[in-house]
Amino acid sequence: MSQHTNAYDKAASSHLEHSQRGFTLIEVMVALAILAVVAVAASRASSAYLSSVDILRTRTLAHFVAQNAAADLRIQETWLTANRTQTINAQGRDWQVVMTVNEAITPALKEVNISVAPIVDGQARTAVTDISVMLSNSEQDIGSLDLAGLAASGGAP
Repeated sequence: MSQHTNAYDKAASSHLEHSQRGFTLIEVMVALAILAVVAVAASRASSAYLSSVDILRTRTLAHFVAQNAAADLRIQETWLTANRTQTINAQGRDWQVVMTVNEAITPALKEVNISVAPIVDGQARTAVTDISVMLSNSEQDIGSLDLAGLAASGGAP
């Protein structure tokens, strides 16, 4: 009978070992839930990355547009006397370019602030780049600044 009991114990232990080798339904569902959470997190991270890449691309292109507008101002024959707003198609997009004129140190120099905003669906968005350039009028005498006098007096004329 002891051999019979040993055979029975072996069969029972073999059955227990076999049933412990697989996963239960709950274990599989927990693993799937964890994978779902990881997938959602990865999706959000990739979405944020793509959004930031688009923002950086827009800013870079807008900066190119602003630099081109500044170059156009430098090579024009006319002296910019008033603020100007214009729409430019460049880099495959429409842009609103706003040029604001500020008087500078001498009448022959002007500071021009150039801000560029993308136009989406016919509406200008918030400006994504803003640069300032100094322009000189070749028809007027720029004159010279007495920098030595400014340094000696502590910056006051």
